[in-house]
Amino acid sequence: MTGPGYDLLVGLHVLSATVGFGAVGVTGSYAARARSAADPRREPGLQRYFHPSTNWAERSLFLTPVLGAVVLWAGDRSALSQAWPWVGLGCWVLAAAIATGWCWPAERRIQTWFADVPDIGERPLGDLAELRDASRAVQWGASAISVCFLVAVVAMIWQPR
Repeated sequence: MTGPGYDLLVGLHVLSATVGFGAVGVTGSYAARARSAADPRREPGLQRYFHPSTNWAERSLFLTPVLGAVVLWAGDRSALSQAWPWVGLGCWVLAAAIATGWCWPAERRIQTWFADVPDIGERPLGDLAELRDASRAVQWGASAISVCFLVAVVAMIWQPR
């Protein structure tokens, strides 16, 4: 398959990867800010970013291999015998494992920390060490996921046989 339909599939695959991996990177940056802030609860940007909810932009990461498989199926299937799609899939599996097993649970702990404010007037720090540990986990996990993304992008562009 060639033409606009195929180009749209490739574009959606790239978009899902960029949004998903990019959102993980943004979360890592906010976690670094939370980790270094003297009083994180007094930072409105951190309060907004880590409000208790699911970060659906990060979850778009799960669309990436599905769309990649559709692109391979709709395009030249001879790529299945080459290394580059499997390198990309391996990077994605590693990134998804880090995200689901390490980053997202730590991100939930950060959200809980920001949500647990007994008295808004006093805004106690609570267990700041717990926030810093969770923030460190998110920061380092996001860094590892970003490396996976970089390797996958290089493999997709270079397409080693």
